[in-house]
Amino acid sequence: MADEKTSTRDKILEACRFLFNERGPAEVTTAEIAAAVGISEGNLHYHFRRKEQIVITLFDSFAAALEQVGANAEAPWRLEAHRLYLADWFNVMWEWRFFYSASVYRLAPVLRPKLKLLADRGQAHVRQTLAEMVALGKLRASPEEIDRLVVNAWIVSTYWIDYLRTRQGVDAVTRDHLQWGLAQVESLFLPHVARARPMSIVAE
Repeated sequence: MADEKTSTRDKILEACRFLFNERGPAEVTTAEIAAAVGISEGNLHYHFRRKEQIVITLFDSFAAALEQVGANAEAPWRLEAHRLYLADWFNVMWEWRFFYSASVYRLAPVLRPKLKLLADRGQAHVRQTLAEMVALGKLRASPEEIDRLVVNAWIVSTYWIDYLRTRQGVDAVTRDHLQWGLAQVESLFLPHVARARPMSIVAE
């Protein structure tokens, strides 16, 4: 019986990640979630009483995925390792892209401090990586320039999907757009790196 409950719960979470990525949590009803999983709304509420609880549970998985990207990052003496790190980062952002919408945190305000902590950790990791690259002669940047690179890269990578929608009129963001976002971030680093080659997304 426990296995059946776990399986149903996992199906709910996976269906919600897909639906939320497509339309955003605020636009998806509990009836649609139940229909996507093939269960009744009553069964859905047995596992999650409110949609907010689903979002909070998914955030934990999102945070774990981002933490794993940092844990898997190789030492930066190879420039390609830094490129792969950014590509992996963008892939995770794509897989959990609904978390880059302000509406998520209106639906689940308890996530705001968790998001700040996650962002602080991510920026600290990038700052450390850039400092190591400078020490190894792979990057030319002062501490002040590193701070600006970290902040600007975070802004671009966080809001590139919103930019596509609001400024480019892109209604359906696809995986093909990842290369565009990654190229924007790379352009921030190129003036500081010698003989850099364009990045590419690692396909699933």
